[in-house]
Amino acid sequence: MKPPATVWAKVELPGFHHWPAAPDHRSYLRARHRHLFHITVAVAAAHDDRDTEFHDLGDLIRGWWGPGARECGPASCETLARTLAEHVSSVGLRVTMVAVSEDGEAGAVVHLGDAGEQL
Repeated sequence: MKPPATVWAKVELPGFHHWPAAPDHRSYLRARHRHLFHITVAVAAAHDDRDTEFHDLGDLIRGWWGPGARECGPASCETLARTLAEHVSSVGLRVTMVAVSEDGEAGAVVHLGDAGEQL
């Protein structure tokens, strides 16, 4: 029996957000600031003939983000990852992982189980 597989796509998209509750020593994060968000989504592959095309998965991420720089408000990387996981799941794909980072330097990963539940 073959081990399970996942396929993934990574995109880099510009956006703005802020952290209203930032502690005093990071008060600069309270102001709206720009990042190049690095977003990776992995979905379960039912077979080796790539039932989910990489390019289509990337297009799905970009479509969710929208054109140009996204205004994310106070959304954290964790919030963006969970919201994107819900969106990708809503089109019938079984998401296993979503990662969102700020400029590829630091971020959050949401892992999902076999049934798509957040772990």
